[in-house]
Amino acid sequence: MSATTGIAWTNASWNPLRGCERVSEGCKHCYAEILAARHSYPGGWGEGIAKWVTRPDGAKEARWTGVIRTVPELLDAPLRWRKPRRIFVNSMSDLFHSDVPESLIDAVFRVMIQARQHVYQILTKRPERMFAYLSRFRPDGEGWVTRDGARAMGEPQSGPLFAENRWPPPQIWLGVSVEDQPTADERIPLLLQTSAAKRLLSYEPALAAVDFQRWLCIRRSTGLSEWVRDGERNGLDWIIVGGESGHARREMNIDHARSVIAQCRSAGVPIYVKQDSGPRPGMQGRFTDEEWALKEFPA
Repeated sequence: MSATTGIAWTNASWNPLRGCERVSEGCKHCYAEILAARHSYPGGWGEGIAKWVTRPDGAKEARWTGVIRTVPELLDAPLRWRKPRRIFVNSMSDLFHSDVPESLIDAVFRVMIQARQHVYQILTKRPERMFAYLSRFRPDGEGWVTRDGARAMGEPQSGPLFAENRWPPPQIWLGVSVEDQPTADERIPLLLQTSAAKRLLSYEPALAAVDFQRWLCIRRSTGLSEWVRDGERNGLDWIIVGGESGHARREMNIDHARSVIAQCRSAGVPIYVKQDSGPRPGMQGRFTDEEWALKEFPA
């Protein structure tokens, strides 16, 4: 459950924990939930994490059990990967789930800081905890301490694990996943208040129209976006757009995707067009070749 991945916008996935819970409609056909249920047989890696349930219509459906499980042997995996990669952190869970111990979040950040040859892409549907966690730290000249004065990630004699002048370090990108305007309105402002080197937005599955313009940091001769503070760019740095796949997929309105493409083009924000909705990830014939070719990454 690490290294190789079929996710188009990253090079590798890293899963030091597994398990999650649904929080909104975007979770309804979660690929991670389905994979965990497929491996929930005795001795499988998904045992106890997910299960198959029978819906009132008689169909089977994968559901998380609510169990969050740490995978200690995978925690240091990026330290063993010498070649630089873009790494999706916890594709099979949510690092900021309320049941993930803060000590484990600390350990994940420690590895990301030590293995700085990689870029780490973190997505969450729980930005309130991400904001609270990232707000705890400040530099003190010898390392980093929490706002309440307790030293973070080890005693002073262990050395300054946080040697950067900014928090978090530039190799750690933070983002949220949204599927419609209400989830965007709820999650994006919290992301934009969170310290981050790059701010990502996954609009997948795209279930309804979303207007992102107020959060795209548009620089005009007349001034800066409302999300720019003290001259620093504080808007979204990257948007991924994609429809839902699988036999039970909910059809994406292609005009909703095209609207987001136009918004990003106008603001000069990189966009990654991942897929149309269909039985399998892919173009499905509705995107034009030009639209399908939009697979940009932030600088």
